[in-house]
Amino acid sequence: MASRPQLYSEPFSHYCVSADRMLAFKGIPYDTIPVTYHDKGDLIQATGQDYVPTLMWEGRPVFWYDLPDFLEKAVPQPTLYPRGQKGLAKVLEHWGHQVLEEHVWRYVVTKVPPRLSSDLERWVFEEMQTRARGPWHVLELRREEFREDMVKHLAMVDAILEGRDWILGEPSLADFGIYGGMYPLLFVGETVPDSLPRLAKWVDRVASLKV
Repeated sequence: MASRPQLYSEPFSHYCVSADRMLAFKGIPYDTIPVTYHDKGDLIQATGQDYVPTLMWEGRPVFWYDLPDFLEKAVPQPTLYPRGQKGLAKVLEHWGHQVLEEHVWRYVVTKVPPRLSSDLERWVFEEMQTRARGPWHVLELRREEFREDMVKHLAMVDAILEGRDWILGEPSLADFGIYGGMYPLLFVGETVPDSLPRLAKWVDRVASLKV
C-alpha cells in the first residue's frame, strides 16, 4: 500500500465496528477518522457522500457495502469466507446487521446520549431518534420489553456457538457482521447476559483480534 488506510467511523455504528474487526482480522493497520453524529462535513468533502464506514485506500474511497469483497481481494488470506462458505457468511452477516442490530438498538437507544462527545451531538441524536422511533419517555418505559426481545435474539447466536468457537467454525464475515450487530450493547457499557456464556466468550475472541 502506498499510504496507510484511513477509516471514517462512528464508534457505535454496527457497520463501522464490523469494518474494524475485518481490518484487524486481515492484519491491516489503519488510522481512524472519527465522524460525529451531527457533522458529516469532513466525510462528505473527502468521500463525496455521508455514510460510514468509508475506507480511504490509496486515496480512493471504499464504501461500506463493498468493503468485505474489497478486503478479500486486497488481502486474500486469512479469508473472510472459510471453506468456500461465502454465501452463508454473507447471509449471516446480513442477519447481524439488519435483524439482530435492530433488536439490540431498540433496547440501548436511550442509553447512547451520555456516551456521545458533546451536548450538540447528544441533542441531535435524541432529536433524530425521536423522530424515527417516537417519544423518548415511551422508549424508556418499554426498555424491559425491548431487553427481553433482544436477549431472545442473542440466544440464537449463543446456540449457534455450541461446540464451536466461531459462527462457521473458523473466523469469518459472519462473526464480524453479527458482532457489529450486537456491539451497541457493549458501547453503552453493558455486558452479555450471564445466561449466554458461549456468546460472552465469543465476544471476547472477536474483540481480542489485533493487527
